[in-house]
Amino acid sequence: MKELTIQDIDTILRRDESRILEVKKTTGELNAGMQSGCAFLNTEGGWLFFGIHPTTLKILGQDVVDKTRQEVAHEMTKFSPAIDLYAQYIDVPGCPGQKVIAIWFPAPVGYAAPYTYDGRPYYKVENTTKLMPREMFDERIRLSDPKKFSWELAPCREATLDDIDENTLTAAIRGGIAKGRIPASAADAVTLPERLSPFKVLLPGDALTNGAIALFGKDPYKFFNHCRIRLARFEGTIMDKFRDQAVIDANLFQQLQAIEDFCRKHMFMSGDQDQFDSKNVLTVPLKVVREATLNLLIHRTWWSEGRTPSVSIFDDRVEFMNPGAFPPGTTPADFRHRPHSVLVNEFIANALFKGGKTEGWGRGILDIFTLCKEAGLPEPEYDFVPNFVCLTIRFKNPLTPFLTDQSNNSSNERLNERLNERLNPSLLETLAVIRAYPGIQRKTIVAKTGKGDATIGRHLVTLAERDLIEHRGSKRTGGYYAK
Repeated sequence: MKELTIQDIDTILRRDESRILEVKKTTGELNAGMQSGCAFLNTEGGWLFFGIHPTTLKILGQDVVDKTRQEVAHEMTKFSPAIDLYAQYIDVPGCPGQKVIAIWFPAPVGYAAPYTYDGRPYYKVENTTKLMPREMFDERIRLSDPKKFSWELAPCREATLDDIDENTLTAAIRGGIAKGRIPASAADAVTLPERLSPFKVLLPGDALTNGAIALFGKDPYKFFNHCRIRLARFEGTIMDKFRDQAVIDANLFQQLQAIEDFCRKHMFMSGDQDQFDSKNVLTVPLKVVREATLNLLIHRTWWSEGRTPSVSIFDDRVEFMNPGAFPPGTTPADFRHRPHSVLVNEFIANALFKGGKTEGWGRGILDIFTLCKEAGLPEPEYDFVPNFVCLTIRFKNPLTPFLTDQSNNSSNERLNERLNERLNPSLLETLAVIRAYPGIQRKTIVAKTGKGDATIGRHLVTLAERDLIEHRGSKRTGGYYAK
């Protein structure tokens, strides 16, 4: 560490970077100062000075004797994990015997374990030092040693192989073979453990992990009530009126499809009504929706059952809200500059890759920004709130003109049919169920949609005529698949 001068200290004070700066008048506030130092260690790093006026930032200095140095050294031993800190004592010109005490606290590197001071963890909220909530502390402990505290690799003790959805697994195997990520011989595997083997989600003795149920479960919600995604279409630009909403309790492969279908339904084709036939693209490119959704599913945290991901569509934007955080000390710009991946859920990410859903290599954020730029959309925005990361993608052309013109409702309805691939909402709902549950049978579609058998029969005929679905297998045991 470079030895500071009074001129260096004056320069630091003039930067007005209060988030990484804490000043105290004297070591009479040594305890509070070290709490702020702990917050620096857990946030972005920062300088702690004693001998500075807290409001005017005037350099005053303070008396320093051997006891002062001993007290400072003693307090620095109260950090855990232990860290080598260095206190500098800088003479104040023109004030004999007066010194400024300066201590630099480095920023955390990667998913470092959180620091405590005197047994308590602290973190920075803007320029304020706060006691770290227990939930945040526990989550950082888990992230510091993901293999030791891995949720996805923990055994799902009550689950059996009967809880695996074979249709989802079959589709993932086919997708992996088509992409060359799974050997073609995987299609000939007979037993469920053999078929699950390429995805590395089994424990010794073929016990199922949490990750296996989250990825391939028939009903993951039976085991974890946060294996769900919340979807909403709001009228206007605030959350005061729903146009549509859904809660998808399903495995991750089905959640991915459900989000894409919901966005297809509500993020209409771009362009004015007169230009519709000549502009056949979604308001937000489907590739952007897919990349944002995959980030949502792969990088979410799982330990807190009170937090679930959500996708919210407004008239002017779509928001992807994800439980989790960027690695300490990193920003979205870091991942754009040099694409890489810091995986919280390594085995879930690997299974989605093997199943042909992701491209790997940590290019998700870069691709989102690049594709939005190519589509003429504003640059995506990342916001960070406690325990959540929010990605906002703003539309070039608001959806409002298609929704709020009340003067001609019948015209709007006809337009909405055209915008939604010429399918009315009832047909879209049936199609969404078939996409979410490949191989689903007619009676199950009736049960899941709540529609009558005759209605579903008409829907199946219409969707098949439009080449959107197909029936595979025998009449008794076969099912419907989306094309």
